[in-house]
Amino acid sequence: MKRNNEKGDRRTMELRIDFPELPGEMDLAALRRGLDEVLEDDGWLLASGQEGERGFVELELEDEKINPKYGIMAVKAYLQRAGFDPKTTIELAGTPVGIYE
Repeated sequence: MKRNNEKGDRRTMELRIDFPELPGEMDLAALRRGLDEVLEDDGWLLASGQEGERGFVELELEDEKINPKYGIMAVKAYLQRAGFDPKTTIELAGTPVGIYE
């Protein structure tokens, strides 16, 4: 994972979500739309994919004062409300953390 990328005069950080399966009837497109709504102008999708049930989404978060905690908290809250498996992780700067931790 890259850290503190420069985008013009904005700093950004990459966030990766790894999930063992999507909850309920959700598909990958619905997950991407939901994350887009949660992040609004504070982040954007870089990549996503799914192999069988497992999958990932990579996001770039705008890094306000080198502290993306609000974006991270918003993503974690969204995943929890959507009913993601407890084995789902988010990874920031190479360190995966469970979404319920």
